[in-house]
Amino acid sequence: MKEEIESLRENLHELLEIDKCLCSNEIVKLSQELDKLIYAYYSCTAEV
Repeated sequence: MKEEIESLRENLHELLEIDKCLCSNEIVKLSQELDKLIYAYYSCTAEV
């Protein structure tokens, strides 16, 4: 899961470099997906 988080983070960063508009649907979607993965990842690691 850590690899997925890093990949999404890189994609989000690339989109921000290309288009500074933070309201872009694609950027918002990636940001939400990243938030969900980060939450799930840290929820799992907190249980261990």
